[in-house]
Amino acid sequence: MDKDQILEKLAAFFDADINEYLSEHGGGAEVVDVEGNELIIRLLGECRGCLAMSNTVDGVILKKVHAVFPFIEKVSVTDDVSPEVYEMANRLFSSGHY
Repeated sequence: MDKDQILEKLAAFFDADINEYLSEHGGGAEVVDVEGNELIIRLLGECRGCLAMSNTVDGVILKKVHAVFPFIEKVSVTDDVSPEVYEMANRLFSSGHY
């Protein structure tokens, strides 16, 4: 299985399982990349910056992901913004209507 296929399967798993749990708390997560045995995700909504973020990532997300994708041994969170949010902000500030 190549990297793109792995990313697609992980994204589908997040949509079907992880985000169902996180949405109960007003948040979500999206798959950004896989580097070896490390999964890189972006937290969304109320999960972004939450004080319980590390407990959620290590205690919930990593355990659920590792059970289905045993090669994933670490989950890291990127603090960058999604490309969609970046583009929206760029258009807003470029237009001078802020």
